[in-house]
Amino acid sequence: MNTPQVLSAQKNEQGTIVVIVLLVLAVLSFLALELSKETLVDYSGSVYMKSALSGNALLDSGRLLAKETLANDLAESKADYQFEAWGQFDEGLKEVSTELATGVLSGDIYDENALFPINQLKIIDPKNSEQTKEYQGIFLRILTTLCADLELTTGKPEDYLNSIRIWQGEELSNASADDDWYESQPTEYSRPKRALISPNELLLIRWPNAKEGDVEKLYYGTETQLGLRDIITVWGNGPINMNTAHDAIIKALPADGKKKEEYATAVNQYRGDPTSNFEEAWYISVATFQGISEENIPSKVLSFATDTFRVDLKATVGSGEKQEVVIFKREKEKVTAISSVGR
Repeated sequence: MNTPQVLSAQKNEQGTIVVIVLLVLAVLSFLALELSKETLVDYSGSVYMKSALSGNALLDSGRLLAKETLANDLAESKADYQFEAWGQFDEGLKEVSTELATGVLSGDIYDENALFPINQLKIIDPKNSEQTKEYQGIFLRILTTLCADLELTTGKPEDYLNSIRIWQGEELSNASADDDWYESQPTEYSRPKRALISPNELLLIRWPNAKEGDVEKLYYGTETQLGLRDIITVWGNGPINMNTAHDAIIKALPADGKKKEEYATAVNQYRGDPTSNFEEAWYISVATFQGISEENIPSKVLSFATDTFRVDLKATVGSGEKQEVVIFKREKEKVTAISSVGR
């Protein structure tokens, strides 16, 4: 016969067992949750690694394909224009991507010689001073038009041009004033006295008498007006390829500033016709046909061929993306990657 003491002991023992079971279940649940988390992390990590590896492989393929495209073009043609294979590069990538199981590869090849070579403004060699002065004249006309379009009236275009030349190391008369200005900034800095290595270095350059924010507006433009960053290149060193040149550059070519709109229209009509002869200095005859004398066209810095290209690539694997920008230089039947930046 169970006494009250015995019954109480049994209840206590049963209660203890229940508590222990609950604790064990809680520990097991915790361990299961942690194991699940670890499994998910491992799985996510493996998926990420797989995507990264696949993305890198796709970008490698795109880079090699772009290099081969540019090499073949160099061997087959002495001119560069939009109707060539490099100008249709993205269409080729779309066809390749339909056969890929790992992801999608897209991208474009851009002609850097279509843009203004900002590092050609400084007179380095007196023997080439005529070409440098032609570049300076084109750039000054570009600046003048941009300032008018963006309603920048305080700073003078020629002062900003001179400050760019000083930034690159040319010791002009107002170099000391620029140096004093750089030293007086909240974060002191100095001009590097070298070629620009990035377009946005222009944001650091002094523009005498300009209002605060004018340099940024000139560089970035607005939603409806382009800015300097849309027109310049730090990778291309010229000459400017007239088969692909930016419209802002074309309009800045006539030295007297006359008939620039008519000239740009005629140039684009010629370039838009795939039957045109792109392997000659056609832009001179187009100018004379428009009543612009040959002396008014800076022909020393113009060409119909390109030596520097920018390749923008994007690999999409699942929901992930990897991007790369590669700069290719072509010379003496050789194509070399001179810069590569992943994003």
